Amino acid sequence: MDTFKEEVYGKIQWECCRAKIYIVAMSLFYVLISATIITYAMEYGNILYVVAACVFCFSVWRINRLHTPVALVCEKKLLVSVPWSFLNSDFDFSFKSLYMPIEYSEITGVSNCWDHLYIGARVAGGIVGLPVQMSCVSRKDKKKFKFWISKKQEENRHVSRLTF
Repeated sequence: MDTFKEEVYGKIQWECCRAKIYIVAMSLFYVLISATIITYAMEYGNILYVVAACVFCFSVWRINRLHTPVALVCEKKLLVSVPWSFLNSDFDFSFKSLYMPIEYSEITGVSNCWDHLYIGARVAGGIVGLPVQMSCVSRKDKKKFKFWISKKQEENRHVSRLTF
């Protein structure tokens, strides 16, 4: 996992983000949950203040994460944000965006419901399904994502033919 570094991955060509309606709906959900627990804490007090503070912090963190791009199509590699439940135990709950870099030539496809990106070689046992958060991306952006991936793969094939 890595943060975006222009000197390593090149300039960002396109950012693939969640659909606006999804961002608004989930943000409102987190605000509603936070407002509800804060209201209960003000009414009943004691330990609920601690719970309300934790829920509020979690909600702010989740709303921030909703606004981060799901994938960054860069000049050299694709950077995808993977679900935090997929990450190992030394992952910190931070506000910085962490991405997994993937070579364009390694991408073999996307699952039907856009929750896995398939990478690897198309041989028996060669494909790995990487969980991604692209099911909430708009149809227009899904088409644009496929276009960018195929464009980058074609550019890489063209460059590799020229070098040999």
